[in-house]
Amino acid sequence: MHPEDLIAKRFRLAPAQATALRKLGLITIRDLLYHFPSRYEQQGSESNTRQLVPGKKVTLYGTLSKLKAKKLWKSRRAITEGWFEDATGRVKCMWFNQPYIASYISEGSFVRLAGTVGGSTGNPYIANPEFEVVPPGSTSAGLFKEVPTHGSGPRQNIGARNSVIPVYPESRGVTSLWFYHAIRKVCENGVHKTIKDPIPENIRKKYHLPDLATALMFIHSPEQQKHAEAARKRFAFEEIFVMQTARARERALNDSQTPFQIIKGASYVEKFLSSIAFPPTRAQSRAIADILKDFSGAHPMARLLEGDVGAGKTLVAAAAAYAVVHSRPPLKLASGEFGRLPNGDLAVRNSGTLQVAYMAPTEILATQHFQSFIEYFSHLPINIALITGSGCWKFPSKTRNYAEQTRNDAEKWRERVTNISRAQLLKWVENGEIAMVVGTHALIQKSVKFQNLAFAIVDEQHRFGVNQRKALIRRLPQKNAPQIDADGFLFKDLSYAIRNAAFTVHNELGRGHKEIVYQNALAEELGKRNIIFSREKQIDVLYGSKKVGIYQPDFVVDDKVVVEIKALPFTGTREKTQLWNYLKGSPYRLALLINFGTDSVDIVRVVFDTARSNLRQSASPMRSSAEMIPHFLSMTATPIPRTLALTIYGDLDISVLDELPPGRAKVTTRIIKKEGRDEAYENVRRELASGRQAFVVCPRIDQPQIDAENTQMNADTNPRKSARISYQRKSASLAKSAKAEAKHLQKVVFPEFRVGLLHGAMSAKEKDNTMRDFAAGKIHVLVATSVVEVGINVPNATVMMIEGAERFGLAQLHQLRGRIMRSSHPPHCFLLPETFGQVSSKRLRALEKSDDGFKLAEADLETRGAGDLLGKRQWGISDIGMEALKNPRLIQAAREEAFALVHEDSALGNYPELAARAESVSKALHSE
Repeated sequence: MHPEDLIAKRFRLAPAQATALRKLGLITIRDLLYHFPSRYEQQGSESNTRQLVPGKKVTLYGTLSKLKAKKLWKSRRAITEGWFEDATGRVKCMWFNQPYIASYISEGSFVRLAGTVGGSTGNPYIANPEFEVVPPGSTSAGLFKEVPTHGSGPRQNIGARNSVIPVYPESRGVTSLWFYHAIRKVCENGVHKTIKDPIPENIRKKYHLPDLATALMFIHSPEQQKHAEAARKRFAFEEIFVMQTARARERALNDSQTPFQIIKGASYVEKFLSSIAFPPTRAQSRAIADILKDFSGAHPMARLLEGDVGAGKTLVAAAAAYAVVHSRPPLKLASGEFGRLPNGDLAVRNSGTLQVAYMAPTEILATQHFQSFIEYFSHLPINIALITGSGCWKFPSKTRNYAEQTRNDAEKWRERVTNISRAQLLKWVENGEIAMVVGTHALIQKSVKFQNLAFAIVDEQHRFGVNQRKALIRRLPQKNAPQIDADGFLFKDLSYAIRNAAFTVHNELGRGHKEIVYQNALAEELGKRNIIFSREKQIDVLYGSKKVGIYQPDFVVDDKVVVEIKALPFTGTREKTQLWNYLKGSPYRLALLINFGTDSVDIVRVVFDTARSNLRQSASPMRSSAEMIPHFLSMTATPIPRTLALTIYGDLDISVLDELPPGRAKVTTRIIKKEGRDEAYENVRRELASGRQAFVVCPRIDQPQIDAENTQMNADTNPRKSARISYQRKSASLAKSAKAEAKHLQKVVFPEFRVGLLHGAMSAKEKDNTMRDFAAGKIHVLVATSVVEVGINVPNATVMMIEGAERFGLAQLHQLRGRIMRSSHPPHCFLLPETFGQVSSKRLRALEKSDDGFKLAEADLETRGAGDLLGKRQWGISDIGMEALKNPRLIQAAREEAFALVHEDSALGNYPELAARAESVSKALHSE
């Protein structure tokens, strides 16, 4: 048995069990070992059948027989019944909804049985006991002899067994008992000992953590509660440590890149801020200063801007964007490298502009930001574009003179933009004529290419990470011209980077090793230096225009330079000529022939038409031949506790907007029960009569459709199924639909006002028209789904009614409430739950008492609700990981160790298991 074996290959699974395991995300044996108990039950005192007392937990040793699976006559519930017998008597045992047990245990098997006694003193039974088969020979006791409870006899051999029983998370079809026995079988095969520990030994010792094999035994089979606690501490640290390692590698990759430098950003920002009506808050000023500092740094910015709803993140983004679009692009030489001034600074062009990309999650939000940037920049000669799935627009319009366009008519932005073809707009973006592009995920499609993308802003996209940043980077146009500089030196900086890595390997290993040793060592060294390479790249060998063979070099570095490794006494003409011939028919123009067989490593450059015997001197830095990477700013209006932010956004620096702009009125939030609905409607009516507007948010678009004929047929054939469908129908009907509620409000509640409808199933044009009418005051009440959760900006809307409030996450509720906190008029939020249980009551009352998103976030994390806080199921963090998020010291320790380890060796060459786990985590966090 191997950790990567499929569970289905090692265990006989019923269809229901296979489905349940997939639902739990358990595919391999390794997954099974990492399926930890959710709690532990203390084993009862050892006893025998003669001493059973109802209500008492007991542990018995004896035989199980006459097991039979059947269904109860009245409820049709599956039940397995059997008899347990020891030397003093027998007792009936039963298991509900576990029919497999009858075939799982052989007749007369000797077992250890643990459970709670039910029934009466005269007629006891044990329901759903935990059990395990005791292997033959593990006890010297006879089949029906009493098992001593003290001394060194058979009890000690059965030993064995723990006083703490694990209870596993279940799913319909697979029980905790199945997990208990399956994992025990895996451990008996020693699989847990074959998995390499991702935590380095020195870190385990530093924090007194058990090794992986011991921890797996402790967590699945603890002899004492303290063993289980030690294991949970270790796995909590492991999960956060692996996640932090993934983030540290992403940050190291980011910091190894060359950024666009924004030279005079501060002066541009000052000019921009002087043109707006209100001064920035202190928090906004701090955030802008952080961004400007990153703009002038040695590596691309990677920053998260976190702020409560209405805190003014868009203004910060606009100020930073203003500085970027006023900066000149760098001067690029014919070689593809960037020109530099005598002092080493990058040289810039005398014309053109750097570009900004602003990506929003929805078309509504992208359109709104497009409008906002027009308002901010309309008095400047800046081209702004909007790209969504439904169309493309450009500002300023060519149909109006620029002189006619002033900030005074900013509300008429639609009259000032041009709807143009996608092909034409993409051409302008690639040519650099469009300084700022706003859009949805359409921005990272392959057809969108930028000339000088210097700043990427992503709004409300929590998982937009390194892969998506790479997608934006790939939008830079590719040049086909040979990249040769003025003195004929091809890929100078990259050549020297490879050369330095080769000298490091030679100094460390010396001569006398086989070629494969030098290849492996050079691969490690290139990885440490964050140099991209491939060792399995196949190059076609052509004769005329036909493929006649394949050439596979030792390395292809950055898809530009071919590298061959030798360990020969000298490098001869034969090797050089052979390499030149390989290059002749390939797309590559440069190869390095590195010979480690001499006293001093011999490096020969082989260019497409000549062979050079040595490398020329160059003082230019290694990074200057690489493409420049845009600065990256992620923005979220979901306040996040610091421990969670350090874990989820470990590769980003964080700026927090912790104050609101002045003049914002304080929101009043009330929970409205059924009997108070009419009063709430009257409050809304008063607001509407005074000229204000209202949102009504519903959990669903349509009422659920259930086939009445099928329901009746099921009632005839399966009463239990009919009852379940009836319950589901009743439960679903409780959730108000936006369509039905809009009709009800228009016809019954607010006939004197106009009620509009907005939901995700509408076309982009319909959504656009609806939002335009609502913003213009033509719609008084907008009934919507959670599509209005982020970014909708209608200051005149001061009332928010949320139907089925308990169905929304806490972050969603806070975001929805934020839609009415955008003016000086007093806002009112009414929460109308359909059911009012203990958990939902606690959450809604927390929202009722506080409008501070950061306090709500901290409180929600304390009560184990970060899944609700973020609107996703805990971001892939396990229950143990969630426990760790409440421990700042553990988070900080894991973070420090991970970043120190990656700083020392970013490729994690000495820790392959940790590298693999970190890569897996990185993919999971950024999967779209």
